[in-house]
Amino acid sequence: MAPEIHIAGVLVLVAPGRGPAVAGALSRLPGVEVRAVTQAGKLVVVCECTSGKEVLGLIGQMRELAGVLDAALVYQHAESSAAMQEEIDDETDTPGIH
Repeated sequence: MAPEIHIAGVLVLVAPGRGPAVAGALSRLPGVEVRAVTQAGKLVVVCECTSGKEVLGLIGQMRELAGVLDAALVYQHAESSAAMQEEIDDETDTPGIH
């Protein structure tokens, strides 16, 4: 099987006032990027992994962090590494789509 890249979107719910601390801890996990932190204690996280199993493992690690109430997978996309490296034409007027 060809190597894959899995991109996952995760919503992390944290205890009141714990957003910045949890965001810092999440940012130290490999392949994890915190994209947004709300006042309501919701963090939007993007993960890049090599397998679905690795994505699930990261979510498990997120759930174990102090201050985390829950972490939920909301999006996952997987493609071969080769496909992710292909250059895509930047057409401004795609034929047949208007």
